[in-house]
Amino acid sequence: MVRELQAVVAAMQEQLRELTEQQNRNSGNSSRPPSSDPPWRQRPKKPASRKKRGGQPGHPGHFRRLEPPNAVDHVVVCTPGNCAHCGADFSATPSRRGKVRRYQVVELPPIRPEITEYQQEARRCQACGRRTWAELPAAASRCVGPRVQAVAALLSGACRLPRRQTQAVLADLFGVRLALGTLSALEADTARALAAPYQELAEEVPRATVLGIDETSWKEAGTLHWIWTAVTRRFAFFHVDRHRSRAAFETLLGVDGPAAGRASPVVITDRYSAYHRWAPDRRSLCWAHLARDFRAAEERGGLDALVGRWVLEVFGKVLALWHRSRAGELTREAFLAEIALRQEELRAPLRWGEEHGSARTRALCRDLLERWPSLWTWLTVEDGEPTNNAAERALRPAVLWRKSSFGHQSETGKQFVERLLTTVATLRLQGRNVWRYLVETCEAGRRGEAAPSLLSQASA
Repeated sequence: MVRELQAVVAAMQEQLRELTEQQNRNSGNSSRPPSSDPPWRQRPKKPASRKKRGGQPGHPGHFRRLEPPNAVDHVVVCTPGNCAHCGADFSATPSRRGKVRRYQVVELPPIRPEITEYQQEARRCQACGRRTWAELPAAASRCVGPRVQAVAALLSGACRLPRRQTQAVLADLFGVRLALGTLSALEADTARALAAPYQELAEEVPRATVLGIDETSWKEAGTLHWIWTAVTRRFAFFHVDRHRSRAAFETLLGVDGPAAGRASPVVITDRYSAYHRWAPDRRSLCWAHLARDFRAAEERGGLDALVGRWVLEVFGKVLALWHRSRAGELTREAFLAEIALRQEELRAPLRWGEEHGSARTRALCRDLLERWPSLWTWLTVEDGEPTNNAAERALRPAVLWRKSSFGHQSETGKQFVERLLTTVATLRLQGRNVWRYLVETCEAGRRGEAAPSLLSQASA
């Protein structure tokens, strides 16, 4: 009887620990986003600096760059009338151009939509007596032009405004009043215009050297879906799938199965099971996710706290070396030599946690020891990084879009989401102008031509 009661107490204590840990989960010890943190959570604060606010002595100033003279529309010359020092009148002084200080004011011109009216004339046939109307040109296929279409795509796809707010901005700023159905039709037109550059990036994904991979939930007509992303330094590709599975992951990368992974990109991922079949030497585990896992272990207390602090201390040493290497403070040889020492240093807390930690900590340490090569794959490739932060940053616009909408409702809506997210993220990474690209794309779509490429000459 006593043993039964002891077992019940132990089970209840374990359940209490799990519930307490679940209650205390936040963005610092789990994969939850910072926006889900409770308002009372105190984030760690940096030590107060003794420096005064603002620019420090010797810090170079940053000023707004003047536009070149050929970009200036109006020039106003300001001439002094009297000497500021002695008050002498300058009117008798011969006008002579001296030193000039340039100061520019930027203003938007009054915006008024340009309206073109097409009038179809009719002619009655003398032979049959029937009336024939003139055909409208291709430019009149929609009630708005390509620039209005590009603005609508920019507001909804890049600024993530709901359709009603897009409708209000178009009316308030530009005097263009469109029905919600017209906005939906324009989104479909934009998605079709982006088909070729989107497919071009899809074919580029398997040829990349390193890819950051991540996914987040989405909705299609109220049904749970997932947005997957593959990110390099030069482009970001998005794909909406019904599943969060290995098959969806392989579809994103354009491969047929795990065997193809041996000759495929190195992927930087978290520890989600969909990635486990990828070849270990072609997969790099995200250290930011692991740091959150061990921070959660540290907060569990007891022996788990010792394991968590121990591992996080070694993590900090490795990441510090990586930052020094990126800053050019360490040669490649010195960096790898230091990393080799830290590798041996990391094995000790993982082995100790596998033996002495709680069930959850033992499982975490055992999993990392089994996937040990994937902890260090990022060292073997150019542009390799220990974290998957680039993919997580790329997904943030999708998360914000999801929070302000109900997802998409149709296949056309899915294409608009995939292609706009891909277009905007890629252009931002390359430092290209999103508005200019959307205008060119919409104009090309109206002419039946291919849209400009999303790949720069030095793409992936």
